[in-house]
Amino acid sequence: MLLKSLLIILVVVATIEAVKKSYDGYKLYQIVPKDDREVDVLKDVYASHLGEFWAEYFKAKDDVKVMVSPKNLAKFQEALRVGNVEAKEIISDIQKVINDQLKPASRSSSYLSYSWSEYHDIDAIYKWLDELETNHAEVKTVVMGKSLQNRDIKGIVINYHPERNNPIAMIEGTLHAREWISAATVTWFAKEFLTSTDPQIRALAENFEWHIFPVVNPDGYVYTFSDNRMWRKNRSPASVKPCAEGVDDDMSHGVDLNRNFDFEWGTVGASSDSCTNTYAGPSPASEPETQAIAQYTLALKEKGNFMYYLSYHSYTQLIIVPYSHVGVEGTLLSGNYGDMYEVAIRGSDAMRTRNGTNYRVGLSVHVLYPMSGSSFDWVKNFTSVPFSYLIELRDLERREKAHIMKFKEIFLILAVVAAINAEKVSYENYKVYKVVPGADNEVQILLDLQKNVDYMFLSDIVAKDSDVKIMVAPKDQEEFESYFKKVGIPTKVAIDNVQETIDDQKRRPLDRNLNNYAWNYYLSLEEINLWLDSIVQRFPDVVTPLVIGNSNEGRFLRGVKIDFKKQANPVIGMIEGGIHAREWISPATVTYIINEFLTSTNPAVRNLAENVVWHIFPIVNPDGYAYTFSDNRMWRKNRNRENYKSCGSSNADLSNGIDLNRNFGFVWMTVGASQNSCDETYAGPVEFSEPESRAIANYVLGLKAQGNFVYYLAFHSYSQMVLVPYSHVQGEAVLQAPHYANMYEIAIRGMDKLKEKYGTVYRVGTSAEILYAVSGSSFDWVKGVAEIPIVYLFELRDVGEYGFFLPPERIIMNNEEIMAGLLEMDRVTRDLGYYRAASSAGRLVASLALFLVSLLIAM
Repeated sequence: MLLKSLLIILVVVATIEAVKKSYDGYKLYQIVPKDDREVDVLKDVYASHLGEFWAEYFKAKDDVKVMVSPKNLAKFQEALRVGNVEAKEIISDIQKVINDQLKPASRSSSYLSYSWSEYHDIDAIYKWLDELETNHAEVKTVVMGKSLQNRDIKGIVINYHPERNNPIAMIEGTLHAREWISAATVTWFAKEFLTSTDPQIRALAENFEWHIFPVVNPDGYVYTFSDNRMWRKNRSPASVKPCAEGVDDDMSHGVDLNRNFDFEWGTVGASSDSCTNTYAGPSPASEPETQAIAQYTLALKEKGNFMYYLSYHSYTQLIIVPYSHVGVEGTLLSGNYGDMYEVAIRGSDAMRTRNGTNYRVGLSVHVLYPMSGSSFDWVKNFTSVPFSYLIELRDLERREKAHIMKFKEIFLILAVVAAINAEKVSYENYKVYKVVPGADNEVQILLDLQKNVDYMFLSDIVAKDSDVKIMVAPKDQEEFESYFKKVGIPTKVAIDNVQETIDDQKRRPLDRNLNNYAWNYYLSLEEINLWLDSIVQRFPDVVTPLVIGNSNEGRFLRGVKIDFKKQANPVIGMIEGGIHAREWISPATVTYIINEFLTSTNPAVRNLAENVVWHIFPIVNPDGYAYTFSDNRMWRKNRNRENYKSCGSSNADLSNGIDLNRNFGFVWMTVGASQNSCDETYAGPVEFSEPESRAIANYVLGLKAQGNFVYYLAFHSYSQMVLVPYSHVQGEAVLQAPHYANMYEIAIRGMDKLKEKYGTVYRVGTSAEILYAVSGSSFDWVKGVAEIPIVYLFELRDVGEYGFFLPPERIIMNNEEIMAGLLEMDRVTRDLGYYRAASSAGRLVASLALFLVSLLIAM
């Protein structure tokens, strides 16, 4: 048990000469300061150099380890006694523990010349890397650069499938010299990638291009073997000076490489004193080791598909997520903190379930201490790698078998990474074909083909002379093309490789910052939620955060209320986005509208923003939207798994969800909806079966009683249409919808104005007239049951050139023309008198009716 708190304890040994610096009689103390007063006492002890603090930044309740020499022992104990601070001696003789660490373990594991029953010096590690290259065709040795003392920074690349464009992952080990367990862990990974038969490890090994560097601080690592086992930094002599009493002058040699990177350099958690362990160097990126890592990772970025950067340290059982200099308010900066956090939590949960080992996950500020200038933070910021982590490895208790268990449990983190990567549906080499049926029999051929689940029809309209887009998997393309030749219908390839188009759509600028989001890339669910949080903070007097319910998987349905005037009986508008998960342009449009309402100086925008109390929800299907980022870009429905059934071998997941825009209780399941859960338009087992549709309906009913509820706008894609309720009617039957003539006129006038912006043409009509007949949609329910006067569904850009894959560079044009159309529609709406509030008596009658409707929804 005494070994538990030692920095780098693993049952392995190094066959080396005796360590020059002796730690005979050195003791290790554990101190947990109860409050700020005790923290101040410890800071005084630290400033007096009475002991070496293994963490130089600490706060109340932290577990603080202090190594004390025999020379300073009496002064150290007296300082704690006077300060009334309790300390527990956990190691009575550090040198004895070091000696024990250098004894061979009784259990061993080896491959070629390398054994994990002992720690190896740099020469043995490099020799083994060369052996791997000799014995494995998939291995290539690589030298990243040179250290300050001109040693190679050597690693290997493992690439089983160079013909593929596999995602790239890089592992960095031993940036801090004394953390020997880091090199031992990283070499174990390399061995497992090359020799293991475990399916999870094989998937990891063969589905990534691995760049593995066991020791990126070779000078410091050598020094821990030759001179000082507890050395942390590199061996730079640039800032050598006499150190204070109690500190060996040798301490001024070296720079902490994990504080030397040029990202927030020297701002927090780093020292400008070369006599400390966290000395950040004379300038950012002053060290050749730092420069080598930076240049190498930038080259990986340029190569493309750089996905993971993993930096291994010891000893506190943590998975640290960027960035290390900020608290929760700074999570926006990394761009995808939520995604990184989720992957880390899943890895941590897997280890806890398998071995009972608890790894905490979070920002360094929360789980360790603030720091700046670290490698993994720099890599995240400058290469935009999606996943970057610093992993603090585990303490060990039982010496005989713990090292193997440690390696295996760390593999669980990587296995989760691989699983998440494998879970993503790839559309590599899928093609989108354009088919234009020229006769009624050709339309029927396509409608019959639509029943084949192996073909995904991206076009909602299958009609004579319409552009029909069909996505086809590589395995089905020959059969697809042959069939259309046989029936005499010409086809044209519209998109040659769908995955490349998706990758282009997901591309993000290097300098992105959610605080200055410019609608030049698509935001994830986590980013949208963080952006909503940021505008609440920026406009606290105007913006109120809203949560109207929970999704099937428990996520919040989040939005904002924008109210400039705080008046009684206001004009009310509600905007719904993202009900169909794959329609990314919808949330991008809705968030833009929010921003315009808050920041635009255009008088017409100000009028629309300030004279209506807006309730705006960018994503009302958060589970589905998250799933389009994590697993399947083309997912449409929510993620209700209760109606699962087999949909064919290639579509096992297809039944896990319900089309929320068919689930509302208005002429439910009468037309344009399916009772087959394998279909994209599955309406659910009953109307309002889903928590998302119930949440929207209940919220609308509540708003109806609060004022003059005028607008309900739902944003979808794609087809460039404004749909007017009701979606199941056409011809004279359109007049069943109250205010139909006014809604039609308002939309026509608005789309004429929209066209003036960029020449984009939008069609106007009921869905049955210009798209297809539909039942159970949100906007029809809002019109037909809640009786809101002005209700529309917008089908945004484009008409099929890109469809759901609308490039990021077209977001702004789409948004600007939509805003132009909305402003004109609002002008016409006001001219027609819809801003005049309903009478009190009318509101009372409406309130009673809506109360009865809400009871029916609840039932």
